[in-house]
Amino acid sequence: MHGILLVDKPRGWTSHDVVNWVRKRLRTRWVGHGGTLDPAAEGLLLIAVGIATRLIQYAIDADKSYVAHIVLGASTTTDDLEGEPSQVSPASQPPSLAQLHTALERFRGSFEQRPPSYSAVKIGGTPAYRRAREQIPTELRPRTVFVHDLQCLHYDYPDVIVSIDCSKGFYVRSLARDLGALLGTGGYLHGLVRTRIGTLTLSEAWSIPELERCLSPETWSLLAQHPDMLVSTLPVLLIPEQQMTAWYHGAPVRSSETALPETLARAYAPDGTWVGVARYDAVQACWRPVLVHHERH
Repeated sequence: MHGILLVDKPRGWTSHDVVNWVRKRLRTRWVGHGGTLDPAAEGLLLIAVGIATRLIQYAIDADKSYVAHIVLGASTTTDDLEGEPSQVSPASQPPSLAQLHTALERFRGSFEQRPPSYSAVKIGGTPAYRRAREQIPTELRPRTVFVHDLQCLHYDYPDVIVSIDCSKGFYVRSLARDLGALLGTGGYLHGLVRTRIGTLTLSEAWSIPELERCLSPETWSLLAQHPDMLVSTLPVLLIPEQQMTAWYHGAPVRSSETALPETLARAYAPDGTWVGVARYDAVQACWRPVLVHHERH
């Protein structure tokens, strides 16, 4: 079994809960996920099985889309609904819609964002959330993130609903915290739905009740998407028939197709079968296997 399963993760489940559930249903341990969703968050979770687990980084690195419910007028220790209230700032004059739009403009494009104290970012090998639980003072370094699009879908103080298209590493909880700070009201993330990972969308995902009824090793090929969906944005490399033996042995192959140095491509056999990922070696004018997959595996 190889492929990716798009799951609509329910609130209350951890991403690893879904991985373990799929492992038991499919009776295989070769399962992973492509990007953590907090237990309180919902939406698209990518589950990789078999050879697809070796492509997970492409999902982790891909841009994401979310719909978020932010509550102004209060802050929490975790910057979301799960934490304890740390500040309540009822506004005598709630921010106007114009003020909200002006504040949101600060979070578009490239900027430095500080991850939440309760996050999986490691400090000296220890996740930040463990240090936070032990009340060890921790100041996480800001990291550069990029927001392609940020739109206000609804505003009725204290509730703000926004849609976000962003780069990897972006924390929506940090957005809620920083938006509240900028408006002088405090803010925390009340609800979150992930709607897209790269080219894959929530509309394609299966709910847990649906999978409860039909997911098994026998139905896997009917429910899963092909592993090459994870590298669908890479250019295509067609490997000549006479080069296939070399490819399967992990040796460099030559093709009439050339590219810029270090270009990655998804590789296919002459019959259209996906056989892995290659990197172009411009010095030797050849394609070197990065990942080799044989359908018989």
